Amino acid sequence: MSEIKQIELSMIDPPDTPARMAMDDKKLDELRTSMAQIGLLQPIGIVAKDGRYEIEYGHRRFVCACALGWATITAMVYQPAEVASGAAMLAENIYHEELSAAEEAILFQEHRERYNLDEAGLCARFKVTPDYLGERLRLLRGDPVIFDVLLKRGISFAVARSLNRCEDEAHRRYLLDIAVRTGYSSRVMDDHVRQWRQNQAQFTAPAPPASAPAPVEVAPADRMECAICGGYRDPWRLVSVWIHSDELAAIKKQLETLAKGDS
Repeated sequence: MSEIKQIELSMIDPPDTPARMAMDDKKLDELRTSMAQIGLLQPIGIVAKDGRYEIEYGHRRFVCACALGWATITAMVYQPAEVASGAAMLAENIYHEELSAAEEAILFQEHRERYNLDEAGLCARFKVTPDYLGERLRLLRGDPVIFDVLLKRGISFAVARSLNRCEDEAHRRYLLDIAVRTGYSSRVMDDHVRQWRQNQAQFTAPAPPASAPAPVEVAPADRMECAICGGYRDPWRLVSVWIHSDELAAIKKQLETLAKGDS
């Protein structure tokens, strides 16, 4: 049965897959200062393993205790069978360690593999809903670059979810760069993805038939024209390109100059 003990820090090992992959330095400093001034308010959770102990939750508190030079720490000691059955308060990783969505995803996946848990088992263990669990695990199946930025807390979970809805890798990475540099909200990124999809639908035309019909004259007010040559009879060849207006004007001017030189 589990019991609270004073355990030597030298006998405790970090978890094989730490739930907290990226610790916020500022918050870590605040926790370390608090522990130095008033001590440990909440025991960490550890599990007996091969004559030693492995952290189940409270990794940040363990790191701070080591930095403070403590010899021992108060810990709730669990037996392996208790952890495997879900008796330990594993949900504390989420509710007290302030894990990011990416860190939660890693934690869920690690426990699914370690204890062979299905969706129901994971939801029961971490006290989360299937939707909550599914959204986090989908991050692992999404763009790995987006996941890495989320893990490093460069973007929010909501923004990462929005970006993963963009099916084109190149444009998705472009939007990711915008999100990191500007700090735009998920609502703004949703708008960007929605606009991209509209552009794709507008400019993606079916393959031309074997014998293409004669071009149909398009009313000037409705037609789409090439920004360089002004052509409009083959709109399916037009592509969506983002370019600054002054740079477009400079390109046009240079082309006009070259055309005059050839004549």
